[in-house]
Amino acid sequence: MIYNSVLVRFTGEFGVKSAQTQDLLETLLRRNIQNALAATGNGDLLKRLQIQMRSGRYYLMPRQPTEADVSTIVSIVGRTFGISSISPCFHSPASDKTATRTIPAKLMLAQGIYPRTKKIAIRAPENAGIDTKQWKGEILALCDKFSQEEEGNADNKKDISRKRFHATDRWLMGPWACQQEKQLEIEVFENIVFISAERIKAPGGFPLGLEDPLVALVSGGFDSPVAAWMALRRGVPLIFVIMDPADEENHNGDSGGSVRTKALKQVWILTEYMRGLPSDPIVLVMPYGKVLSALQTQGAQLGVTCLLCKRMMYRVAEQVAHMYGAKGIVTGEILGEQASQTAQNLMILNKVATIPVHRPLFGFDKEEVVTLSRQIGTAPVASISSPPCRGVPDHPQIRGEMQDIEDLERQLDVDQLIQQCLQDLNPIRRDEK
Repeated sequence: MIYNSVLVRFTGEFGVKSAQTQDLLETLLRRNIQNALAATGNGDLLKRLQIQMRSGRYYLMPRQPTEADVSTIVSIVGRTFGISSISPCFHSPASDKTATRTIPAKLMLAQGIYPRTKKIAIRAPENAGIDTKQWKGEILALCDKFSQEEEGNADNKKDISRKRFHATDRWLMGPWACQQEKQLEIEVFENIVFISAERIKAPGGFPLGLEDPLVALVSGGFDSPVAAWMALRRGVPLIFVIMDPADEENHNGDSGGSVRTKALKQVWILTEYMRGLPSDPIVLVMPYGKVLSALQTQGAQLGVTCLLCKRMMYRVAEQVAHMYGAKGIVTGEILGEQASQTAQNLMILNKVATIPVHRPLFGFDKEEVVTLSRQIGTAPVASISSPPCRGVPDHPQIRGEMQDIEDLERQLDVDQLIQQCLQDLNPIRRDEK
């Protein structure tokens, strides 16, 4: 093992906030890091963890580090919102000239950085009296020396060197499909040198808890889970609501393609990004089959069943928002993607809500959504084939008329349908199906 610490870089937006807001963001991020480690059964590591802060970053340094400590921190902290990137590091006193020259050279070779490039980034305080040019020269000279020794070594101990210096093609970060950039970076802070050879992309955004909660309507497809993730990324705790269009008996023999099953699986993936919150996420499933049948009977002839359905979903989500103190609704709607998502129809949907409806994907192309779903880990579930929604009319109306919708809703007992949904509300824990 060579890495013994982790460098955490804050999202760049931290730096443009007021001093008061920066303090809040940094406090939230620190809390979320600690909560995430505790929630994943790493209490011992948390007790041993020293967190040192400087402008724009944290240094996470376990006392008496074990073989697994750095991998654990990278895996859990690396998918925490508010972090732009992380790097596994070796830290050493600046006075240890041997380690601060030899370790960088070995890392450059083990990670394949040298001889591909001779670029080395060294960041040190101006008053530290460090000759960075000389330092780089000494490291590169050792790279040449070690490279020649490896080429002339009949036993070829390069693989041993790579293992010792923890070279890895991929860090495991839960559902987050991490992307890494190999480069040698050295930072000097309070007479300690932090040496890293990998910069691993994190989700960015703001720490969870910065904003008030929202209600996320989640289905089993690509769009709504990605929209929910984007809300999480801006520091929003979410209450997840799944409207289950199937009757309970239809779940028997479910092969994994039902709305309920796919939506729940994707929600559990999203909750892996919420480990930093002090309480468990709220996940609610509403049996919606009977309500959908009533809406279908009323709206099929004019092709507006989907508009009636979504307006009902908004009403129910708004009631849930009032129950939990949420300040709005998040949906996966994209302008023009479906008949119910034209500008005219979105206006009709909006008119039923008295709290904001947020659409993070409003201007996205479908390809962009799918790409992001692969990055965040929901794509494999979203890709499972599902039967088409039985409520979709043969000829959906792309430009509904508000008067028609209101006339049809007057023929329904809307309040009774809302109450039916709320009475059947079913909170789900992670260990339930």
